[in-house]
Amino acid sequence: MPDQASPLPVSHATAAEAPGAVAMPSRPALPDPRHFDPVAFPGAEAGEVWPPTHFTFHAPWMHEAGLGFERDASGGIAVVRSFAHLRLLVDIETAHQLFDLAPGSRDFRLLRLVPAALRCVERIIPGDPLPGPLLDEEEEVPEEHHLYAATTAMVERLAGQAGEEGQALAEAMRRVPPGPGMFEAAVARCITRFGFPMATVAPLARRLQRLANAHARVLATAAAQPDYAAMEKVVIRTRQTLGADRGWVGGGLLTRAMDNLLPQISRPRKASAAITAAAEEAMRRPLPLEAPTRLILEQDGYRDRLLDISVFWRRLSAAWMTVDPDTTDRREIEALARNTLRRLALTSLYRAPDEP
Repeated sequence: MPDQASPLPVSHATAAEAPGAVAMPSRPALPDPRHFDPVAFPGAEAGEVWPPTHFTFHAPWMHEAGLGFERDASGGIAVVRSFAHLRLLVDIETAHQLFDLAPGSRDFRLLRLVPAALRCVERIIPGDPLPGPLLDEEEEVPEEHHLYAATTAMVERLAGQAGEEGQALAEAMRRVPPGPGMFEAAVARCITRFGFPMATVAPLARRLQRLANAHARVLATAAAQPDYAAMEKVVIRTRQTLGADRGWVGGGLLTRAMDNLLPQISRPRKASAAITAAAEEAMRRPLPLEAPTRLILEQDGYRDRLLDISVFWRRLSAAWMTVDPDTTDRREIEALARNTLRRLALTSLYRAPDEP
């Protein structure tokens, strides 16, 4: 891996302007994340494409009937077996011992992708495809539960702040099943049950649907963020292992790089949490929902910022999860440390939500 990246193309992503929209300040230019200091997975062979498209484990016991992975209520990984309804909670950092997978092997690296995948889907079975975000595919349509959460927040705001039509629409939305068609169903209910004219209710519903979709995209992007906490845990364990390794020079470049990482490795997690909180707070501010264009653009901006962070960190955080501090080649750890420090140096990526 080269020590310095070649000249970088620059991305200028901005929210789409709607007719009559208020101009929003442009975001600071960032390097193209997909060409910025490419990340190599420890243990990957030359020319190997990683991550793969499917969870195709080679070990035969990984394909036993009933084996699957789920996210436990406590946030851990539950290994689920079909016999006797057994559920075994496993620390993913030591799960390879349970399955007899050698650290650094292909199956080991594939197993370490399971936690990241479970941030996007509820269950993983060997042979399943990897979720789109792990393959740098963007989800254009938010899942139904994100849309429902966004709509619920908007209904609460409508009921307390909107005019007569908005309150009627909020009441109707409470009485229709959640989902992409709930706005149409609510409009029909306002017309048939409450007697509002379509010319009054339908345009309001269309604007609010755009706002709900924009906030749902924020929630979906926030939910698909990398597991920053798990990455931080591996970085800390790696530094501790290096410090206890008497065969490693304590004052070496890698040790100093890891020392520089520890105080700032939480930056992407804190930044994404702050941006998500700002997006949720914006949905509670007392602004007129009858003209939500500016709020829609604001939500799109929050979503773009979350997407920037996740694209810069998704592959790197997954690569850190494949590190076994006791066996991973120190040169590969050094490369990851260099990747991490370069991303942390992109200060505009982590600016506070209220900064221009």
